[in-house]
Amino acid sequence: MTSRRVVLAGRGIVSPLGVGVGPHWDGLLSGRSAIGPVPRLASLGLAASLGAEVAPELLAPHLGRLPRKQQKLYNRATLLAMLGGALAMEDARLGPGAGDPERLGVVLGVNVLSWDLESMARLLAAAESPEAAGSLDMAAANGFCMRHINPLDYSLKTLPNLAAGHLAIAHDARGPCRVLLDGPVGGAQAIGQAARMIAEGDLDVALCGGTDASLEGLVFASYCGFGLLASDAGDQPGFVAGEGSGLVVLEEAERAHERGAAVHGEVQGFAAAAGDGHLTPTADAAALSRRLARVIERAMEEAGGIPDLVALHADGAPAHDEAEELALARALGSQADGLPRLRFKRAHGDLGAASSAVEFLACSLALEYGMLPAGIVAGGRAPSGPPGRALVLSLGLFGACAALMLGKYPVPAEAARAG
Repeated sequence: MTSRRVVLAGRGIVSPLGVGVGPHWDGLLSGRSAIGPVPRLASLGLAASLGAEVAPELLAPHLGRLPRKQQKLYNRATLLAMLGGALAMEDARLGPGAGDPERLGVVLGVNVLSWDLESMARLLAAAESPEAAGSLDMAAANGFCMRHINPLDYSLKTLPNLAAGHLAIAHDARGPCRVLLDGPVGGAQAIGQAARMIAEGDLDVALCGGTDASLEGLVFASYCGFGLLASDAGDQPGFVAGEGSGLVVLEEAERAHERGAAVHGEVQGFAAAAGDGHLTPTADAAALSRRLARVIERAMEEAGGIPDLVALHADGAPAHDEAEELALARALGSQADGLPRLRFKRAHGDLGAASSAVEFLACSLALEYGMLPAGIVAGGRAPSGPPGRALVLSLGLFGACAALMLGKYPVPAEAARAG
């Protein structure tokens, strides 16, 4: 990355497949899919009703990790982030402040947070102008808000920086607290930016990743209206929405080694590019592929090598799928042909801002165990030996893209001799 090496010291996953890295990995290995009908989404009467939700029975055993009285203050994305953060810090064996609170930061990718759909519908009905149907009457809207909406409740449900703020308070992180409202690329951006802050000496430890609650009614309905979701009838391509969080503890390598941390990998490269403003259904696959190829090339240059496997964004959008294949061919040439491609969203749907973080963590497990879950491998050949480096790709709704390179972290020679 730059002068200081950055390692993965803690992992926390909250996914429709399971809570914790173990249950999530077991779900992937078993070939299980968490995608299915969601009754509350079907009741909306939209063309799409499939989703991948984190079931209450998966969450219940773990909620004791969070302050009971605080839980009622969390929106769905914040609840998932707080649980993922607790799991990651536990895995890293770090307590509040991580030894030096001023050197512990939070960088979190989030999505647009939605107010309750029913409450929003009541507001819109009350705010319609009696003189002009379909037009907003601001005086009526303000009057309804003053009489019927608790401003504290509204702010607790909709401010996008809430999840990062709660994480920072809970773990006594007094370093930079950054929120990235970048949609699906948010998780990858958060990990990459946090890694740079550690590499450049601004932080020693970062709690980073992504969280999302795309199954909330207003967000889900908006995605469906924009033509982003795959229809139940199969006549509209797109993604299947999910929810979850992927939280990562990154740490400066020497510090992690000195305290005896269990290291799960090293962030070796990161690159990202802004989009062109075209929503996914109207994206130009060729233009996107050129942008993505440059991002992949920069990430590989930082890593000093090519990947042994790639986690595709693979959300089901034709332009995205085509652009990823074209970009890999541009960046890797003939070497791209045999590269194993992992399509994690087949198992747990599109987790929005959490997707790339969860997929990054799943790749760390694949490198650690030297195996690939058969059900999500598509294309390429199995590595000739245990994979040592993974490329994780992420694409946004408006053409943004990001790439992370994760590699195994070698045990220092003196530590190996001592062990």
